[in-house]
Amino acid sequence: MKGVRSDTPSLSRRGRRRIVAERAGPRADDPSATVIEANRHDELFRPADGDTDPSVVKSAHRVLRIFEYFAEIERPATMTEIARRLNYPTSSTAALLKSLVELGYLDHARQERTYRPTVRVALLGGWIKGQTIPGLTLDDITRELRDATRLTTFVVARNQLYSQYLRVLQGTTPVRYYLEPGARRLLTHSTPGRLFLSLMNDDDARRIVQRINAEEAASCQVRFADIQQALATIRRQGFAYTREMGTPGLSAIAMRLTDSDQTPPLAITVAGPSSMISAEAGTIIATMRGLVERHSPGLLPQVDSAAPPQET
Repeated sequence: MKGVRSDTPSLSRRGRRRIVAERAGPRADDPSATVIEANRHDELFRPADGDTDPSVVKSAHRVLRIFEYFAEIERPATMTEIARRLNYPTSSTAALLKSLVELGYLDHARQERTYRPTVRVALLGGWIKGQTIPGLTLDDITRELRDATRLTTFVVARNQLYSQYLRVLQGTTPVRYYLEPGARRLLTHSTPGRLFLSLMNDDDARRIVQRINAEEAASCQVRFADIQQALATIRRQGFAYTREMGTPGLSAIAMRLTDSDQTPPLAITVAGPSSMISAEAGTIIATMRGLVERHSPGLLPQVDSAAPPQET
């Protein structure tokens, strides 16, 4: 976490502060909100705009980040804004946008000097939607849950040793936490990550933990014995609930969204101020269960709805 954003941020961060306010609030701008950028204070986190693996083609990564950015802001954007927000060279950004316009993936409004995705982009994944959750889109799910809880809401997939944020809608509470679409966090140190580990048997989960310990820095390592009981609790109650795991003051609740044989399995997660989630945990969990059970009947274990949630 880089800290609370003031009303007069530095020039280098001003673009993101304005964008976050537009995504989080019902108005074009919400200067009364305190926005905290989650997860960025430790090496367990991999930002979407950070250094990529050497095997990743840089130009491909940049193109996809442009489309993720449009999904985040849900409005047209200028070339200058895109380059500044994604920290790309202006010349490279201009060339990429021009190519995407010529290929029919972006539309360019010359008078406003803005770009926006075309229907061709929406059609690319249309065939996948019905295979994930029949009759429902991930946008429908995140929007319904965000509107019901007012918390930052995101759909997460497992990506090798990480949980990765696929679809993010920023919260509308006075204090809200900003999560970047496309970013990743180690499975052992994220709320949805522990949920994904709980979908495995202990032997498979132990092997994943051992891989993380072998490939990551010593500060990222965790003993399987230290989380084994938490995984058992998640299996029993049907959700993961953590307080301040990655960011001071932040709590999160994650619940499975698709069957464990779905590739990749998906989870729905809400995150927000610990004080709010602690006070309203029962209601939030009931809302999440109702949403999941309505669209994926029988997916979650049967539990006593009056039982207090256990932290994991």
